Amino acid sequence: MTTRAGILLMLATLVPVAHGAGVCTPLRVGYMDQNRPPYWIGEGEQVPEPPGAAVDLIRNAVMGSGFNCLPTLVRLPLARLRVALEAGDIDMTPLGEQPSYAAEIALPRDKDGNVDRNRALHNTLVVLVRAKDKLPAATNPSDYFRGKVLGSVQGLGYNARLRESGLTLDDGARDLERNIEKLKLGRVDGVVVNLVKPEHLAATLKRYHGAVVQLPQPLINTRLWLAFNANYYRAHHEQVEALWSWLDAHRGRLGDVMQKYRKP
Repeated sequence: MTTRAGILLMLATLVPVAHGAGVCTPLRVGYMDQNRPPYWIGEGEQVPEPPGAAVDLIRNAVMGSGFNCLPTLVRLPLARLRVALEAGDIDMTPLGEQPSYAAEIALPRDKDGNVDRNRALHNTLVVLVRAKDKLPAATNPSDYFRGKVLGSVQGLGYNARLRESGLTLDDGARDLERNIEKLKLGRVDGVVVNLVKPEHLAATLKRYHGAVVQLPQPLINTRLWLAFNANYYRAHHEQVEALWSWLDAHRGRLGDVMQKYRKP
């Protein structure tokens, strides 16, 4: 059995196809060409197996929404993704919340024509701090970290929104572990992390033997859209709408697919 056939068989057992077997609807999914474990794995154009938790989630959503075949994965520099989507060089890409969206980009809409916030990937951002700083549990991170420096992973979609809110970021590190080392060395005052599954973060913090703790109050709640090229949306309206609804119905799936990427 080929690798591709094996993946198709695996996904077929995990995710029932919403509209039954049928003709394949090709879909080109663009995502960043940098290694951002556990969400995106590998560097450059090559797509490794496994490709990362976010890619697994996208594949699950596609196979559960009537496309009837796996998407073609296109890795691009982060700055090119939105341009490629607007131009139709790719059909879909993850897109963080923006002040406005170009007419060439299709997002899920509610009955009033507003962007539907339910049919998105929901992120709760929390802050890790040094236990020796003894910050009260009631600390409001949005207020406390103004004038201080927060470490965040390079290239993440919510970094721009955090800066727009008036926070200062150091986003030079490429993973959470490097940011925690900066925190321990005093180079940043806190570390931003996406709380996908609380038990996963708890397992990570356990490795630091109580030296690093999570502030209870969230920093911010953000959303990530699976945005489509507008022409593609008009041509494949049914499948795209089904995919957005699948995300709403399977909000906990990202935490589940992340399980196989957890470090021992």
